[in-house]
Amino acid sequence: MLQAFREHKRWLMFIAMVLIIPSFVVTGIYSYNRMIDSSDNAIVKVGEVAITPEMFDNAKRQQLERLRQQLGDAFRANMLENEQAREDILRMLMDDAAVTQTIAKNYIAVSEADAIALIKSAEGLMQNGKFSPELYAQFLQSQGKSDQQFVAEVQRDLAKEALVAGVAATYPVPKAIVQQMHEILTEERLVRTYIVNATDYVDQMTVTDEEAKAYYDANKQSFLSPEHVKAQYVVLSPENFRNVNVNPDDLKAYYEQNKNRWTTPEQRRASHILIEFGNDKAASRKKAEELMAEAKADPTKFAELAEKNSADPGSAAAGGDLSYFGRGMMTKPFEDAVFAAKKGDIVGPIETEFGYHIIYVTDVQESAVKPYEAVKTEIEREYVEQMSIRLFSEKAEEFTNIVYEQADTLEPAAEKFGLKLETVDFVTREGVKDPELRSIINDQVVEALFGSECLKEKQNSSAMEVRANTLVAARVLDYQPTHEEPFEKVRASIIETLKLQKATAKALEVGQAKLAEVRESKNLDGFSAETWVSRRDPKGQPEALVNAEVSHPDTKLPAYIGKQVDGGAYIISYISEAKKHPAHEQELAGLQRELTSIYGEADRMGYLEALEKALGVEVLKPNFTKDAEKEEAPL
Repeated sequence: MLQAFREHKRWLMFIAMVLIIPSFVVTGIYSYNRMIDSSDNAIVKVGEVAITPEMFDNAKRQQLERLRQQLGDAFRANMLENEQAREDILRMLMDDAAVTQTIAKNYIAVSEADAIALIKSAEGLMQNGKFSPELYAQFLQSQGKSDQQFVAEVQRDLAKEALVAGVAATYPVPKAIVQQMHEILTEERLVRTYIVNATDYVDQMTVTDEEAKAYYDANKQSFLSPEHVKAQYVVLSPENFRNVNVNPDDLKAYYEQNKNRWTTPEQRRASHILIEFGNDKAASRKKAEELMAEAKADPTKFAELAEKNSADPGSAAAGGDLSYFGRGMMTKPFEDAVFAAKKGDIVGPIETEFGYHIIYVTDVQESAVKPYEAVKTEIEREYVEQMSIRLFSEKAEEFTNIVYEQADTLEPAAEKFGLKLETVDFVTREGVKDPELRSIINDQVVEALFGSECLKEKQNSSAMEVRANTLVAARVLDYQPTHEEPFEKVRASIIETLKLQKATAKALEVGQAKLAEVRESKNLDGFSAETWVSRRDPKGQPEALVNAEVSHPDTKLPAYIGKQVDGGAYIISYISEAKKHPAHEQELAGLQRELTSIYGEADRMGYLEALEKALGVEVLKPNFTKDAEKEEAPL
C-alpha cells in the first residue's frame, strides 16, 4: 500500500543513479516520433524506427562521456574507434528502438507521479537527507533540460526498464550452484606467511655488457622509439576571464529571481490506517468511519489502532507512521488531505486507489528560505562563472581567427589574450604519457598535429574544442620519425631488467630451499602472525597465493606451500586450519540475485532479439560499423 509502494521504489533508485542521473540512456533525448520520422540516410530500421548516423553519433558521445566519468585519467577518446565498440553502440540503439515501440504499442507507461517520486528519492539530488530543489535545478541546467522534459524522460526510461528487467530476473539458477559459489568465495584458511623478495637480491646481481648486448639484439623491436613530435600549444577557457567586476545589485536581483533555489519546501509527517475496499466497499467505509471516530476520541491510541487494523503492512508495524514527505510523494487525494490539515488533526476517511485512509498529521516542517547573506558567496561564485563563460564565448571567435590568419605562430593569440605558450615533448600518435595533459592534448589535437598542415606545412592547427568551453590550438616544433634507439641509450634499462630477472630466479631458488627446510624443521621463525584469508577477503595477499591456499585440501592440513607471484617474490604459506561458513538465507538470496543477473543476460538479449524479429529489421548500411569512412558510401 502507501508505505509498501514507497519502499518498492527503492529498486528504481539504482536506475536513476546509474542510468538517468549521470547521463541519460542512449536515446532518451529522442522522442518516439522523431525516431520514426528520421528515415533519411538511415543505417538500419527496426520496425517503424529508422536509426541514423546522427543518432549513432549522439549515443557514442554519451557513451564516451560516461567512460570519461568512470575511468578518469585512464580514459582515451579513441576507445570506441573500433568495429566491436561500434557494433555494441548500434545494437544498443536497435534494442532501445524495439523496446520503445513495444511500450508504445502495448500502452506500457509509468505515471508522472511515480517519475517525480523517483527523482525526489535520488541520492544524487539529496542534501542533508532531503530532496534539494537547488541541486535539481543545477542538474537540469547542466543537462540543458526543463523539469517537464526530464520528468517525461524518466517516465519513458522507467517504462523501458520495467519491460526488460523482469526477463533477466527470472533465470532459474540452481541452488546447488549458488551454494557452491558461496563456498568458493567464503571458505577460509588460517595462514602464516614468509616472503622472499626478489628486490632483496637485485643489488647482488651482475650483468655483463655481452649479456646486455645479446638481450638488445634479441629484442630490438622493444627498443624502437615511436614517431613523435614536440609541440607548442595555447589554451583558451573561461578561466582566462574570471577577473570580472561584481555588481552587488546584480547579485541581489539574481537572488530575488531565483529564491526557489534556496527554499526548503514544506514537509509533513503523518500516520495512517488503511482499510481496503474488499468485496463490500460500503462496509469498508463504515469500518473506516468507526476507526476514525475512535481515533479522534483518543489520538494516543492511533498507533495501536493502526497496528491492529491497517492493511498497509509496511507502516502498520510502525503504528501507521509514514515519516516526512513533501508534495508529489503521495497519491493526490492523500496528499491534498494531509496538506490541508493542521498539526494534530485526524482526517478521513480519504478514498484513494488503495482504499480508505484515516490520517493523523503528526508534524509540520514549514517552508523556509535562506537569507541573501547566507548564499551571497555562492551567488557571487555563480555570477563570476557565468560572466567568464559569456566573455569566453564572445572572444572564442576572435581567438580562432587569429590562430587561423597568423598560421605560422601562436604568439599573437597568446599575447592578445594573455595566454601562456606551453610546450610538450614526445607526443606520439597514441597521445601523451602525462595523464594531466590528456584532456588538453587529446586525440583530436594529436590527429591535427600529425596532419599535413601541422607536420608538413608547419602551420598552426585550428582552434579545437577539447571539452566544454575549452579551446586549444597547437603547432609542431620538432618531428622525429620511428627509429631504433642505440644500444648505449638503453643499456642502463636493459641491465636493470636483466638484474631483476636474475633476482627473481634467485628468489625462487632461495624460496624453494626455505620451503624444504621448514617442512623438515617445522620452525616458523620469521613467519607473519596468523590470519584468516578467503577469496572474498584476501587480507592484502596476492590473488594467486590465496587461490593456492584455499584450494589446498582441508583434509591435508597443516601444510606448507610455496608460490612465486607477480613482481618475483616467492611466498611460503603455512596453512594450519580450514573453516567453512554456513550460508544464511539472506546471503544466498543476494548471491542468487547476482548470479541470476549474470546468467539471465542471455535471456535478456534473446528477448530483445525476439522483439526486433517481431517488428522487422532492415539493414540499410551493412558496412557501417566496419569502417567509419564508408558510412556514406552507396551500397
